[in-house]
Amino acid sequence: MALTLTAGTAWAGWPTAFPVIACQNYVVKLSPVLQLRRSWAARWFWLLAVALSASACLADAPSSSLTVTFSRPAVPRPDRRNTKDLPLAFSKPAPSSLDDLRVIQERVSAVVAQVSPAVVAVELTNEDGTASGSGVVISSDGLVLTAGHVGERANHPVTFTFPDGRTAKGKTLGVDDEADTGLMRITDPGPWPHVSVGDLKNTRLGDWALALGHPGGFDAKRSLVVRLGRIIRLMPGVVQTDCTIFPGDSGGPLFDMYGRVIGIHTAIASSTAENFHVAITEFFDTWNDLIGPPERLPAYCGLTVADDADGCRLAKVEKNSPAAKKGLREGDYLLTVDGRRINASAAFERWLAESGPGETLQLEVKRGDKTFTVPIKLQSPPRDAK
Repeated sequence: MALTLTAGTAWAGWPTAFPVIACQNYVVKLSPVLQLRRSWAARWFWLLAVALSASACLADAPSSSLTVTFSRPAVPRPDRRNTKDLPLAFSKPAPSSLDDLRVIQERVSAVVAQVSPAVVAVELTNEDGTASGSGVVISSDGLVLTAGHVGERANHPVTFTFPDGRTAKGKTLGVDDEADTGLMRITDPGPWPHVSVGDLKNTRLGDWALALGHPGGFDAKRSLVVRLGRIIRLMPGVVQTDCTIFPGDSGGPLFDMYGRVIGIHTAIASSTAENFHVAITEFFDTWNDLIGPPERLPAYCGLTVADDADGCRLAKVEKNSPAAKKGLREGDYLLTVDGRRINASAAFERWLAESGPGETLQLEVKRGDKTFTVPIKLQSPPRDAK
């Protein structure tokens, strides 16, 4: 694998102040905020980044034209099984020896290889054309976390590009504009490479973190971009790091050193080395907004109603329906539902549409000179309902 080291020069439109290490599949940008205690250690840190680039690997992402049916996704659970203590080098203010750099190199190389296959570039089609960003797959059936401003709204068509260049189709599920959280889904059949999510219970200032993404969109010549940095500020719902991010990174993942998603890139500060990430906990808190309201099943009572001069008339009562079993007949008039006056057929139809199977409606009915009330328990429509 050919490696190129560029120090203090522009690369792919990036500022000249940042060193860049490029390889066939990855680019690793070093954060300028990291401070090493000895000048010789800084030179070794360059070697660390080169090794990270060379060791990353990618997994295949399958694709197909089959139709897939999805259930309503549950709130993801943080993975706490693998949170063992990190090596001592990660708790120091800065690496102080060659051994520290080797330990960091080994850990970061393993994490990058583990999580990279699940980091996707996203491209959306909207009224203004196309927009791009990044995301990360968190389930084998293709749930994708991203930033709210990337997804914009529900039901946008999306094309996902994996680091190996394979693509998949999908859509946006929902966004929360205030928290800037967004959720998408790959609709092509999986399984898909995915990562686990973490939490912030044990996160501290100075913790090391990895920012991955596709700045500027997917680029087959450059592919995934990896940045190593540290957490410099923790605020409610927001994590700030010195990991350099750029336009196109929005929606990409921030990983802890266990390979768990702890944030999603949301905004660039006045300095490109002081950037903001939506905390993973915000996704837990806004999950119901992201997946949308549950689909309401249609309710059935077996009545067809019509308007005439005397009010809302039962034009048809289907055989063996809930209404028929309660003795309702064609020609009866519907006066009220649950005490609310029904003056037109549209009012009853709207009431029925807002109800669900299993609910019971109290119908007040007029038949000739008699008025009576019957409870009708709604059910799901039978296949042969007409």
